[in-house]
Amino acid sequence: MSLLLLLPVLAGTVALVVTGLVRRSPPSRESAVAAARAHARLGSLAAVVLGGAAALWTGTARLEDAVGPGGLGVTALLVPIAFGVVHTAVLAVTELTWPRPEGAVRRARLARRGSLDAAPRWLVRTAGVAAAAAVLTLVAGAALAGPDGRSVAVSAGEGRVLATHSPFAGPVYGAPAAVGLLALAALTVGALWVVANRPAVVTADDRVEAALRRASAHRVLRGAVAAALVVSGGLLAVSGLALRSAAMGAAANAVGNGLPAGAAAAALPWVGGALGLAGALAVLVAAVVLCTRAPRVPAGEPVVPA
Repeated sequence: MSLLLLLPVLAGTVALVVTGLVRRSPPSRESAVAAARAHARLGSLAAVVLGGAAALWTGTARLEDAVGPGGLGVTALLVPIAFGVVHTAVLAVTELTWPRPEGAVRRARLARRGSLDAAPRWLVRTAGVAAAAAVLTLVAGAALAGPDGRSVAVSAGEGRVLATHSPFAGPVYGAPAAVGLLALAALTVGALWVVANRPAVVTADDRVEAALRRASAHRVLRGAVAAALVVSGGLLAVSGLALRSAAMGAAANAVGNGLPAGAAAAALPWVGGALGLAGALAVLVAAVVLCTRAPRVPAGEPVVPA
């Protein structure tokens, strides 16, 4: 489980750093736009590096404390959450320290902006899917988990428990994941609000100002959405595989004891396998989202002397 959750974070971190160093938009002709773009690049790089460092530290330094039932699994869940929280916090600081206009301000356009107005629509929709998946996984896991809070039991006939398996998304894993995801969601909402309300860049080309704000919202959302998808996808994958293993074990025990397995027990391995596949796909989508480059910012129009 720890490898499943750590690989997308590390791969995305490396890809973002390499992309930022290799692919750049043409230099801007306006000094205010150039300063804003340089500030955004530095903040984005710092967010990726510090987020990756936080994830790596969480996955290594906490290993000594990962004792007892479920300790290693909780540590694995905290890896993407640590990346998402630190990544989003650094981007929020970047937006709070956005370069202020210098010199004479010739024009300023007043506009009311919502927190999601500048965010790419596909990222907003993906964020909604990730939030719904996380809620459903945590709620269903808490409802179906065994008394130990980290396993699932499958029975066949007369309520007799025939097989159990773990790890499963019960309260042992679900509670830390829920707290971390709520913190990440609060930080993301705050960062998007800062993006929407920070001072506009003084430029003769309104396309540049809009593109800068879209790029900022994209960077905030991609890290948070990727972290949420990794957490929910990882929980769904291991829970589906646990359900599949428990169902197969229950069917084998039922046959061995001369008990009818029942149609439900026969279908559960397929359900568990489908859930495991869905979780793995969610982790893959998280890696793709994390590696998606922010919208390009136009170079800007040449400044016309007054």
